[in-house]
Amino acid sequence: MDGKALSQSLTEKFRVEVSRLVDIGIRPSLAIIMVGEDHASKIFVKNKVNLCASVGVNARVLAKPSTLTEGELLEIIKALNDDENTHGILVQLPLPPHINSYRVLASIEPLKDVDGLTSLNLGKIAHGDETLAPCGAKAVIKLLETYGVNLEGLNMCIVSNSILVGKPLAMMATNRFATVTMCHVKTRNLREYTSNADVLVSATGVAHIIKPDMVKEGAVVVDVGIAKLGGKIVGDVDFENVKNRASMITPVPGGVGPMTVAMVVDNLLNAVKLQKCLV
Repeated sequence: MDGKALSQSLTEKFRVEVSRLVDIGIRPSLAIIMVGEDHASKIFVKNKVNLCASVGVNARVLAKPSTLTEGELLEIIKALNDDENTHGILVQLPLPPHINSYRVLASIEPLKDVDGLTSLNLGKIAHGDETLAPCGAKAVIKLLETYGVNLEGLNMCIVSNSILVGKPLAMMATNRFATVTMCHVKTRNLREYTSNADVLVSATGVAHIIKPDMVKEGAVVVDVGIAKLGGKIVGDVDFENVKNRASMITPVPGGVGPMTVAMVVDNLLNAVKLQKCLV
């Protein structure tokens, strides 16, 4: 499953949507807040800004020092919430340890929450409303659906209990009548669960945690993890040794990553439509 190619095809769709909004006087605008100097965060933010620029979205980065207080960050978010020309707000995670991520995310206006991490937008998924769902989980679903994987009746194992991927993805898969098993890095006898999965999704960030004997023959394997091993970027899945067992598999890099970035723009455009009552 080629996430890079799919994200490129979505880019053209986004350009058309942005052009239509500009024609009626709306230029989609995204504010990205980055606190500190985390190297990986800088790369992720750069990728988001580049995609936004390529489709005509105004994206600005508010880069703040790691000494920024939680109160100061909340004030920045409040100002963005009140700015009608800012349609989306994204706080790049992780935040420095002295800042409470939950309180920060909870302060974002849900209609501007392009990461889909406010309690309201997460709760809406349980009701079947995935308009502003978390980008990582949304990317997995988009990949599966594009490649013709109908989840109805399938056994799906998700190795992740994160709010970014595991928890929202479990709800989204259940919405599609998959039978979902949730695991994580502390799960005992992980193979017992993964080897029964028709669809296996892993998002732990532990390099090659998924070995060939943990994968059912013919399974669909989606690797959301990213780690370094021997100086190379790898995923959760031992790709070279698993690819011949899987019917479909995503590579790392070039799989879910580009799609996750694309879903930021997808969510932003959805947010604009909701705010301007264009839905």
